[in-house]
Amino acid sequence: MRRLTDGTVLAVGRLTLAATELEYVLAGIGADSANRADQANRGDRGDQANRGDRGDLANQADRADRADRADWADGGSLATIFTAPGEPVQAARRHARQAAPEHRTEFVGLVEAAATYLVQSRTAVRALWLDGNRVDAATFDEITGLILRCRDRLQALRDDLDHPSATPPRTR
Repeated sequence: MRRLTDGTVLAVGRLTLAATELEYVLAGIGADSANRADQANRGDRGDQANRGDRGDLANQADRADRADRADWADGGSLATIFTAPGEPVQAARRHARQAAPEHRTEFVGLVEAAATYLVQSRTAVRALWLDGNRVDAATFDEITGLILRCRDRLQALRDDLDHPSATPPRTR
């Protein structure tokens, strides 16, 4: 590996943070699916508890709480998704494929763009160790810009889907 300029080191740091933040947003999208499924399960258990013996509500609530914790342990939590290599992209892909038809194409496209930018970021950083490859701060900053714009668009789409009436329509 050649000696890096301070500017290149700083650019790699910006890229690394941007890529990690994008993975965090992707993990949050994947965790949204798990949270919605968990809430639906909790709602079903709550209905069963309301129909059950009122004297046994404490035991039913305890069982439901344990089941909720087990659901999170099965991979649905943000932390679990975020820390597993490659899982933020995979979880976001699963969620995007389940999006409402009117948003599915845009959602899938943004998740795939995010996956591409993450691969580009890793490739650029690894290129520093290969002889003959010239990667400078401008290259890292260009990829960082792509990642941050993708992050912003994903977050805006996620906000639109979570709060459709509170957000005016976006222009593309």
